[in-house]
Amino acid sequence: MLHYHFDKKLVSTEELLKELSIPISQLDFWKTEWRKKGNDCYDMGLRLIGNKKSAKGGIALWDPIQFTNWIALNKLKNKPKDTLEKIDQDKLLVFVKKHIEVKNED
Repeated sequence: MLHYHFDKKLVSTEELLKELSIPISQLDFWKTEWRKKGNDCYDMGLRLIGNKKSAKGGIALWDPIQFTNWIALNKLKNKPKDTLEKIDQDKLLVFVKKHIEVKNED
């Protein structure tokens, strides 16, 4: 069952990959593939904070909810072939969205 709990609204790349069990090479491949199609990694959930050219460098953080939604919408391999399969996929996407949340530390 998919039931991810993130304790922050933005997480580091390391935290994201650990929680979702995705290797860094896969993430890098997806980002490259996404950019080659003319898209922005912001749509994947990547948030760059600061300036990479500065001495301290920038920070890459991820919106985990947006990223998991992006995976569901763009990386599912078993695309629906007919209307019933499309309905089932939509139900799965709703299920995923309902079961991914950010924990409040309050």
